[in-house]
Amino acid sequence: MNKYINNLETKKVVALKDLISSKENNLNVFSLVERNSLMIKILSLGKDSQVPTHSGNGDTLVSAIEGEGYITIDNETFELKSGESILIPANAPHSLKTKENANIFKVLVIQVRAE
Repeated sequence: MNKYINNLETKKVVALKDLISSKENNLNVFSLVERNSLMIKILSLGKDSQVPTHSGNGDTLVSAIEGEGYITIDNETFELKSGESILIPANAPHSLKTKENANIFKVLVIQVRAE
């Protein structure tokens, strides 16, 4: 039987935020799917952490699953809190960072690319 999503047990209830740890000034990445047309990861940014400006070749949905942070897309900054999501268009430069008064910022990242 094929397994299309990695690092998760089937038929088990999980809290995505608990799958990845966080440390101050540190970025951790937990990969669930890594294929040509689809990438799903959980990122954990500790206090004072950030993901530098970069771009992706697919539309990217970023959903906050714990904490608060900022996401900058095409030089426009948005605040993102747990339970909120934002869509980044393909090839748009973007970055993430933990909010100043937050100790943690965890996000689920889903990127869909051309097949």
